[in-house]
Parts: sequence; structure tokens; C-alpha cells
Amino acid sequence: MRGPAGLLALLAVAAATGVAAAADRFVPTDSGFVVANVRQAQPDERLRDLLLAWRANPATAESVALASAYIERARSLREPAFFGRAEAVLAPLASKLDANGSLRRLYAEVLQYRHDFAGAENLLDALLREAPHDPDARLLRASVRLVRGEFAGARADCAQLAVGAGNGATLGFACLAEALAGEGSLDRALSLLNSSPAQHADADSLARAYLLATRAELRERSGDLNGAIVDYCEALKLAPRDDSIRAALADALTARGDAGDARDLLAIDKPSLALLVRSAALSEGARRQELSARAASWLALEVARGDKPHLREAAMFALANGDAAGALAAARRNFEIQKELADVRVLARAACAADDAPALSSLQSWLRETGYRDSVTEGILDMSQRS
Repeated sequence: MRGPAGLLALLAVAAATGVAAAADRFVPTDSGFVVANVRQAQPDERLRDLLLAWRANPATAESVALASAYIERARSLREPAFFGRAEAVLAPLASKLDANGSLRRLYAEVLQYRHDFAGAENLLDALLREAPHDPDARLLRASVRLVRGEFAGARADCAQLAVGAGNGATLGFACLAEALAGEGSLDRALSLLNSSPAQHADADSLARAYLLATRAELRERSGDLNGAIVDYCEALKLAPRDDSIRAALADALTARGDAGDARDLLAIDKPSLALLVRSAALSEGARRQELSARAASWLALEVARGDKPHLREAAMFALANGDAAGALAAARRNFEIQKELADVRVLARAACAADDAPALSSLQSWLRETGYRDSVTEGILDMSQRS
């Protein structure tokens, strides 16, 4: 996920507190094939203690503690393999009738990370039927719904959070603005975020980063690119390891013509696929070839392993390499699953590049039906009509 909803999901699980089925999985035939580079053969003391406790008694409390540690490692070290380890710990217990809320929330985040948004939402629906006042589950469901473009449902969840106190109120407030903007009330959403900044001063850094990232995205959609960049920069200072904010800022800098600054921003250790694809597109010569090869290998390995592919990044990568048909195919499939700002824009760009009238018409219909506004997407579609 790119955008504020990705940070919202992280916050939902942080506030609370794998391996998929073997069928149809990729099995290398070449004995020299590198499946993964495991850098940490010996875990540190805390993780070693959690592993020993879990192996001695793989019950709920031990599973939640170990899976939480794995998810934290996945994010802090940018090592997605730890999500797989968390899934392997949680999956045997998550489907049991007596599985508790903390365990199911964690498992929902793993499903969300794997882009199984429907599975995550179904799990959270059941959890909230049993515990309707669980703010962490409601926050995570709001995130899933925002990603899927289910803005009315997200608005209902966000509104309940906004009337609370502390971090939850700040998160609900920003989440509500994001949902309102998705339904067509972009100006109202921006006014909401600009109305009472002082009331969120006591929120923690990640909650304030989410609020700023949300306002940045809405400013960007309204055409205020410079204002958006200011907010993205402040949000990234508060959450420097959040790749969704880094990617959004890089996109905004590129759109303003500051490709060099965007390229520097993306030059980090162990970039996510979202950052890697953007870096490749902004690079030249041998550097571009190197980064493109890494991105292509990453995407190919997802397919080979039977994982759900990063379709947004696949579409962006195809566009950067002049494959309009491949970009449109990936962007269309991606839009069926998630509808964040980057998903809307990559579909518009791919449909325009492929000169595909049905795809352009379908996107225009969705924009009209939802009232979703984005100045960049509107510019792309206007250009396609004039050409």
C-alpha cells in the first residue's frame, strides 16, 4: 500500500498488541537457486527468548508475542520475510473459534500485507460483531476499507474513532477526512484537517505523521503540490521509516520537476519494491539497468513463488519500460483490489499510454460515481480526450 492508509494499518496493529499453503508453491529445480538471503541465522536475545517460549507452548499468548515481534522486525528492518514467519505462527490459531482479538487483529494485518484485503476485512467484520468497541480492530478495518475504495464504510468506522480521545481521536479525525475526500468532499476534508491543528498536538509522532500525510495527499489531489510536499516532508521526519510516505513524497517531487531530489530520497538501504521501481524509473544508464534488473527479479519471483504480486508496482514498472499493454493489464487487475491515489493514477496513465478507450471510460465512470477528485488524474484524462 502507498499512502496514508498504509500508515494507518501500521498504527492499528501497533496500538494493539509465513508461510502460505504449500500447494502450487515454487520449488526450485536448480540447486544453486537463491530463494532468500537469510542474514540473521542467530536471533538476538529477545527474539530467541520468544522463540523458545513459543516452541515450548505454542498457545495464544506466546504466539501473539512472537508474531508481534516478527511484524515489528519486518517493518523496522525492511525484511518482508518476517511477515511470512508471523503468518506461520498465527495461521494455525486464527481460524479457531476461541481465537482472541489480539491474535486475529495481527493475522488481519498479515492478510492485508499480502493484499488479501477481502480476507482481512472478513476477519475484522467478525471481530467487531463480537467486540464492537474494539478501537484497534475498527482502525484496521477503516484502513482496509480505504485501500479498497469502500469510502462509506470507512467513514462510519473513522467517525466512531474521531469522537474518542488521545491518539485514537487524531487517527479517526484524519481517517474521516480521507474517507470524505474519497466520496467527493475533497474541499470539506481539507477544511476539516485545517480546522483545529492544536487539538492534535499531544498525539504521538506516528499519529501526527498520518494526519500530515493525509493532508499532504489531499493537497496534492487539489492541485497544491508545494503545500503537499511541505506536509509530506514533515510527516517523513516524524515517521522516517515509513516507505508509503517516502514514496508519496518522491512522486510529488518528481511531479514538480525535482527528479534529482526524488532520486536522492529513494536511495536507502534495502528499499521496498515500491521504492525500487521508482528509483529505477528515475535513474539512467548502468544504474537504471541494475535497479530494473532487481525490480524485474523481485516481480518474477513473486509469480514463481505463487505469492500475490504487487500489481501496482508491476504496472508502474511496465510503464517505465514502455510496455503499455502490460502496464494496463496489471493496472486493471490492481484496481479491482485497491483504489488508493497511486492506483487511480497508474490506471489513468496506463489506459492513456495504451490508448484504450474502454479502460478510460471505465475509470471516468468510477470517478463520476464516487465523486473522487484528483487534479493529476483529471489532467491525464483531459489530455487523452484531446489527443
